[in-house]
Amino acid sequence: MKDDNQFPELDRRHASEESFHDLKYEDSAYYPYHYRLNPTYVIFQEMKEMVRSARGERVLEYGCGEGWTTAELLSLGRHIDSFDISSVALDHASKIVERCNGSERCILKKMAAENLDYPDESFDVIVGFAILHHLDLSKAMPEMYRVMKKGGLAFFAEPLGTNPIINLYRKLTPQYRTADEKPLVLSDFVHYINQFIRFSHNEYYLTALFPIGLAYLHFPDATINYFNSACRRLDKRILSRFPTLGRYAWYTIITLEK
Repeated sequence: MKDDNQFPELDRRHASEESFHDLKYEDSAYYPYHYRLNPTYVIFQEMKEMVRSARGERVLEYGCGEGWTTAELLSLGRHIDSFDISSVALDHASKIVERCNGSERCILKKMAAENLDYPDESFDVIVGFAILHHLDLSKAMPEMYRVMKKGGLAFFAEPLGTNPIINLYRKLTPQYRTADEKPLVLSDFVHYINQFIRFSHNEYYLTALFPIGLAYLHFPDATINYFNSACRRLDKRILSRFPTLGRYAWYTIITLEK
């Protein structure tokens, strides 16, 4: 565990992230309109199945948020350590954990990913949903490697920063983002993971992005979900044949092995 006081810029970043997410978890106005469709839930389910198939009982969750991801991970029967930088998020998460009777198998802490308060080689599996792009990867990735057991696996679902249409949308809607977050560019990300022995990624939401846009035209949810499901099936076929098109997808699931 490092002393954050050595890094005043990191302190500023943490304070900014904490303030934004405290407000976000208190006010639904901080969520884009299309999030009412829960478009990324299917991506989380894909990642959850990866966690299910991974060996080991000790799981570390990066960024518990309001706790719904924590509750889903607890359903796998593992012991979960989970942290977040937002006190409001942790308050919500603790209530969800209690409701699903997971308190004996879950420890929640307020913490920053760049400064983990866990011993070396503590965890078999590490998982996070839309969290890496909020972090200072130059400091967070060595910490992740430190607390992961040898042979351990990490799974992260992350938005990509290589689709020009999505990037334009992000510029037009800065109110939904923190000042320091940066969607992943995989060609840059590889520079932070040299210590890991394996790195792979799978992309999601290529053509399936377009039905989500129909939410802003007030199409019925059932219609949007129908087309979204069809497009996700199409995406699997396209990306299996032309994987380089994945750079234009919305999300990726990253797998790392120590």
